[in-house]
Amino acid sequence: MRATKTNHGGLVSLKPVRIALCYLGVGLGWIFFSDRLADSLFRDNPALLMHVSSFKGFGFVLATSLLLFLLLHRHVAAFRRKELELRESQERYRLVVHNAPDAILIHDGTRFVFANPEAAKLFGADSPNRLVGREVLDFVHDDSKASVRDRIRQNLVQNAPATLREQRYVRLDGSPIEVEVAAVPFSLDLTSGALVFMRDVSQRKAVERNLRESEAKYRLLADNCHDVIFTLDAKLRLTYVSPSVRRLRGLTVDEAVGETFEQMMTPESAVRAAEAARLLGAGQGVDRNTVKRLELEMRRKDGSTVWVESVVRPLIDASGRISGAVGVSRDITERRRMEDELRRSKEFLGMILDAIPDPVFVKDASHRFVLVNQALGAMVGQPQNRILGGRDEDIVPREEAEVFVERDNLVLETGREDLFEEKMTDGLGQVHILVTRKGLFVDASGARFIVGVIRDVTEDKTQEKRLRDSLAEKEVLLKEVHHRVKNNLQVISSLLFLQKDAIEDPAIQDMFEESRNRIASMALIHEELYRSGDLARVDLKEYLERLTPKVVQSLRGRKSLGFALNLTECRVTVDKAIPFGLIVNELVTNAVKHGFTGREAGNIRVTMAREGEMVQAVVEDDGVGLPDGFHPDVVRSLGMQLIVQLTRQLRGALTFGSTAEGTIFRLAFPLGDPTD
Repeated sequence: MRATKTNHGGLVSLKPVRIALCYLGVGLGWIFFSDRLADSLFRDNPALLMHVSSFKGFGFVLATSLLLFLLLHRHVAAFRRKELELRESQERYRLVVHNAPDAILIHDGTRFVFANPEAAKLFGADSPNRLVGREVLDFVHDDSKASVRDRIRQNLVQNAPATLREQRYVRLDGSPIEVEVAAVPFSLDLTSGALVFMRDVSQRKAVERNLRESEAKYRLLADNCHDVIFTLDAKLRLTYVSPSVRRLRGLTVDEAVGETFEQMMTPESAVRAAEAARLLGAGQGVDRNTVKRLELEMRRKDGSTVWVESVVRPLIDASGRISGAVGVSRDITERRRMEDELRRSKEFLGMILDAIPDPVFVKDASHRFVLVNQALGAMVGQPQNRILGGRDEDIVPREEAEVFVERDNLVLETGREDLFEEKMTDGLGQVHILVTRKGLFVDASGARFIVGVIRDVTEDKTQEKRLRDSLAEKEVLLKEVHHRVKNNLQVISSLLFLQKDAIEDPAIQDMFEESRNRIASMALIHEELYRSGDLARVDLKEYLERLTPKVVQSLRGRKSLGFALNLTECRVTVDKAIPFGLIVNELVTNAVKHGFTGREAGNIRVTMAREGEMVQAVVEDDGVGLPDGFHPDVVRSLGMQLIVQLTRQLRGALTFGSTAEGTIFRLAFPLGDPTD
């Protein structure tokens, strides 16, 4: 800021008129009075008068010099005192400006000529010098430039102050700031300027915006909330109710605000509400965290009622007294209806459980019974109410209870269903064989329960043993049947062999040999069943491993034929195994007899695998291939007719063809019979 310049040469110029007048008055008075006095005293002695006149001149100079000294000394002392006061005032003003909490700047209408440290901090400068010389409008946001120009013109042209206003400026890094600005005219050395005061209000504006947004959100929440929000004054009169009261009770806000407790709700609910209001407290020392929950039956405008759950909290003023209350009411009509239904459902469930002949129970994670039916009480010989809350060791021997608890823990730890056969000794000492199915139930709160159903299979076990014994006898008989069928088929095969030797025609002999092979394939099925533990199913892998070598060896004669098997385990019923075995027998027979005409060596490959619910079988050779125009349906040989008919019996599909490597037949059929 500018300071007034002073020096000692200006002392006289400070009050020249007063000093000149004083000096003139003293001089004229001295001349007038001294001349009169000397003339009256030394008029008779001219020589002495001359000397007195000389001394009078010296006296005049001495007197006027002394007077001038006194005047100047007094003036200098006063000036120095003023100068010291001025320096102290300047230092005070400098400290005030330097340490001011607001930004203070001076500009000449175009550029800043002064800035205090707070101004540098406001605009993000490392020192005030970074701001001096910069144009004012460089720091003004585009939104406020027009307003700033008008205020500068008001300061400099109209010489009028610019009142406090919120404007947007920018920092050196370009980021916007919101400030409060006031400016007053300020004289510079040769031009007019303005003294500007700024205060950063960005944080306050942000808080105000957040507050407005928060208020808007809460107002929006209150006005659109499904629940009814309300406030009460100290006399428990409604001072605010949200518009959702129309949805809840069919009333407008104005209609609801004017109601009393008796008008709002049924008499019973009004009594409970008044009692809760009284207990909420009407004096000092009330806990502001006190919450009252009430279920009240409110009246609707149409005369019906609606159940609500009201949560009310007191509003405490600075003195600790209740100034009112705030609360929220929620429609629980549906919840109460569901609670009633749940209560009826529990009663109905209890009736169902008691009607179930099998014992049913529910235990908590501590292995205590929380629900049992009458069948369980009858089984252990105790009433239901004595079992509830107890443990297994309270109703059965300890060693049996430990087994029950071990199975319970398995369900609790794994969460998997458990089916286990257990033994239990009842109150009369009789041992029961029980099959217990246990599962895990987790309720909405996360509590874990074991739900179990018990089936007393003591009588079933006795009956099962009788059935197993009977089944074992029947299995022995069935095996004997398969054995006898196999023996009979072998006898037939032997008779055909003997009959073959009595025939000289080679063609008829081949027919007998083929019939023997067919009978042998069927006999092999019964032999497999007799040897197997499963009397209903045949493993096709083992069956083909025994059938194929027999067929090749019986028909190849002098030919050098090799065969390879690539089989996977597959079990099928007898009615599938017999036609399948006959088909493979015929395909291998045809390969041996017709696949290598004119050749003495070759290879036959049999492949069988299960693919899902289908069986895929392949018989192929590296022989001469099929004749032109071959098709199983038109070939009149017995073997091909059997293949076609048996394939239909299996509900399968047969494909065939010749390749560069020989002949291939593919058979596919389902494991089970298709349902109609």
